[in-house]
Amino acid sequence: MRMLTRATLSLTGLALSTCAYPLPDAAPPPDLRGWPERVDWRGAGDEAARVLAGYLRVDTQNPPGNETRGARYLAAVLAREGIRSEIVEHRPGRGSLIARLKGSGQQKPICLLSHIDTATSEPAEWPPGRGPVSGTIDDSGTIWGRGALDMKGMGAIELMTLVWLKRLEVPLRRDVVLLAVADEEVDNGGMRFVMQKHWRRIGCSHMVNEGGLGLKDGLFRGQTVFGISVAEKGVMWVTMTVRGEGGHGSTPRPEHTPRRLIEALGRLLKRVPKARIHPSLQELFARVGEHKGGVTGFVLKRPTLVRWLAMDKLLGRPGTRAALVDTVNITVLDTGGNQPNVVPSTARARLDIRLLPDTRPAQVLAELRRLVGGDPAIRFEQTHYYPSLESPRDDPLYRALARHAVAGRDDAVAGPVLSIGFTDSLFARQRGVRAYGLVPFEVTEDEAKTMHAPKERVSVANVRRGLRVLLGAVIEVSADLSKAGRGRTVRPPPFRPVRLEERQPAPARPATRPASAPSSQPADVDTQ
Repeated sequence: MRMLTRATLSLTGLALSTCAYPLPDAAPPPDLRGWPERVDWRGAGDEAARVLAGYLRVDTQNPPGNETRGARYLAAVLAREGIRSEIVEHRPGRGSLIARLKGSGQQKPICLLSHIDTATSEPAEWPPGRGPVSGTIDDSGTIWGRGALDMKGMGAIELMTLVWLKRLEVPLRRDVVLLAVADEEVDNGGMRFVMQKHWRRIGCSHMVNEGGLGLKDGLFRGQTVFGISVAEKGVMWVTMTVRGEGGHGSTPRPEHTPRRLIEALGRLLKRVPKARIHPSLQELFARVGEHKGGVTGFVLKRPTLVRWLAMDKLLGRPGTRAALVDTVNITVLDTGGNQPNVVPSTARARLDIRLLPDTRPAQVLAELRRLVGGDPAIRFEQTHYYPSLESPRDDPLYRALARHAVAGRDDAVAGPVLSIGFTDSLFARQRGVRAYGLVPFEVTEDEAKTMHAPKERVSVANVRRGLRVLLGAVIEVSADLSKAGRGRTVRPPPFRPVRLEERQPAPARPATRPASAPSSQPADVDTQ
């Protein structure tokens, strides 16, 4: 009993001696002067859902991509509103779209970024009538298709944000640029081309892109956490090559190369990485704790107690673990052989390595060499490396996204996250752009897992609310709020399916490929 009392007193003393993470005081929301209130949100949400459904029916699975088809679909929607756009191709058929609403130029432009291409799919794994390019809106109000979450859904609400800024005639202090790029899923070719050839005239200071979602029951049941990506882990791809003894398949030998590769990979799999909490995640934990309250909230608001009492639980969740450690994941095995009775003399494995912001590539390569015992027959070659880059959390756009994501909710909290994957935001951050990742949809863990997997889908309710979140945030950081927006309610026009052969206004500048160029895509992409 005496020992328990001492332990309890020690723990109490530790708790009292630790400081809570300093959360900045929440600034009062600005008066948006009635601009969002002028929107018929029911009609706007339904319209956005149907636009998304049509977009999902344009097949842009990558490879091969064929993103010009998707860019032409977006251009046709914009043309109906009198918004000019252009399509620039980094390779034939691999088009990216650029459109702009002009502001007064008091501030630098803001970019609404998405990618047109999607991951590939296995149609047989999808429900009948709800396939990867069906764009079906079912009786439950769910929209089905590859890209619903990653990331045509976001592309559709960014598109409609531009449309509603135009319809409402919102006075803008800055240009709002819609940027929908090709080839994010494979090689980032569209974004790299835009940055190299067209960035001088785009010139955004801020950007909204993918990177975070609202996750129901994310850490605790009954609480939705909207994570806003402010940084991404560094990316390093490494080829591990083993050279050894080849021979006849009939006589297994310890020196045979595939066996040596398997044994070396087994040692890598036993790696125990050191966990570290990035400041963005510590702030997220603190905000979750502040919202949660009680003993759990007390712990989460204190970094020392999180490390002492919550780390094991956090490391037990694969998604959270990936944000706390440098990960080494085996993705490809290649022996180079194709005969069952021939043992090759060379075998390779490819490793996808994601690094926390303060980890240097040389540290991890040295660790890998130690794990395989310094075997001179095993070589590690770094083939790609993108460093981790971060955007500041003390920024008007970040605060606007966080505020609007949870507006009107008492069961939701928003905070910054370190993204475990990398996106096209990487290339913008290299130019000094403040990029923030938030797809303002609220999904369950099971729904989130459908990205790059069968049965990808999003609800009409999510599209409706996501449009309201994004439009509100963009108005907050882009509009001249000295001018009131009160007046009549603006309703969307009757919906007509987009036909890709529709003529469009001439682009603001000569496009690499005109938006009205022919396409093999069926002309009618009606969502009915």
